[in-house]
Amino acid sequence: MFTAIFSTKFLHKNFKDKLLMNTSHFRIIQRTETIRKDGTSSLYLYANINGVKKYFTTGKAILTKHWNSKTQKVSANCNNYTDIQDSIDLFLGRAKEFTAIANIEKRTIDLDAFERMLRGDVYDQADFIAFMEHDIKNNCSKYEKGTIANYKVQVSKLKFFRSKLPFVQLNPFFWREYESHLIGIGNNPNTVHKAFRTLKVFIHRAIEQGIIQANPFIKIRVERKEGQMQYLTREELHKLEKIYSGFLTKELKKTLRYFLFACYTGLRYSDIKELKHNHIFLGEHSYVEKEMFKTSRKVNIPLIDQAIKLIPEKALPQVPVFNAYCNQVTNRHLKSIMKLAGINKPISFHCARHTFATITLGLSGDIAVVSKMLGHTKIETTQIYAKVQDEQKRKAMGMWNS
Repeated sequence: MFTAIFSTKFLHKNFKDKLLMNTSHFRIIQRTETIRKDGTSSLYLYANINGVKKYFTTGKAILTKHWNSKTQKVSANCNNYTDIQDSIDLFLGRAKEFTAIANIEKRTIDLDAFERMLRGDVYDQADFIAFMEHDIKNNCSKYEKGTIANYKVQVSKLKFFRSKLPFVQLNPFFWREYESHLIGIGNNPNTVHKAFRTLKVFIHRAIEQGIIQANPFIKIRVERKEGQMQYLTREELHKLEKIYSGFLTKELKKTLRYFLFACYTGLRYSDIKELKHNHIFLGEHSYVEKEMFKTSRKVNIPLIDQAIKLIPEKALPQVPVFNAYCNQVTNRHLKSIMKLAGINKPISFHCARHTFATITLGLSGDIAVVSKMLGHTKIETTQIYAKVQDEQKRKAMGMWNS
């Protein structure tokens, strides 16, 4: 009796396992119904997955006499036969590996995912870093330029920590190690948070593509800390204008020139770097109009007199306006400039954008207009500057109590 029950359970389990197995058959075939001018015909991967038949081009074509369908081999008499053979063997191997992994993980093959795998560039599909690089390359048109730049920076940081990162090693222990590494090389909490957020983006993309089934970091929380936003007051801006008109080294004067222009326009460093003469329109109502590097949104920013005076003489339309130094050199120069101006604040180039937003909002009181000039996609992003204004008002009113 016991034996009968055991056998029934075993057969039931075996039947369930079979249901979860994908049936598949792959072969390379030559489709001779279409013959090219040189007499060659294309080689295709024939795939029959769970009863669904489909053909995928290998991108290779040879003469009919050079193909042996029984042995699945290219004749040695064919030009570049080793390259062609290696290519079709790779196609077959990838198809079989994809099916084997799906069967091990007991999941039904998604034909779209299977096709993406075949169409994609060859990369190590077991490696998370290789997956990130492949995804960035193949989806660059879907991402904003600033997003791509950030993703590439994050990949570089990850590769500096580990040259390879198998998906199976993505776990909470890995994150704690990587977090300690980032802190150890001087990354602040918000930079660490950005790294974590980027990893999660690609983990979710891997889940969507059926490479992994669950988020290994689901129980990890990395908090973003509200930093103290640095900006210049109008009085401090006047100090910089004064020393710009005075004596400065050639290098510092050049840096201060495009920093002040950014304070008057709200342009990010990446946009100042990209700014060309054909983005500037001078006349009765002068303005800058360009597509922002980070968001790809077009902005139109009116130019005040102080900004116009900083624009170098007219040059060819495609010539950069300021020929700015790299970000690191620029910030190093700004540190020296602030010291000369007697401004005791940790000012970096991005503070120019904060300065423009804070001062313009204080003068106009119109958060919608400021948001539009900054190129923000959401007005909530601009709200941070309104909070700064509120804090300034509270401090001013607090003086009544002193």
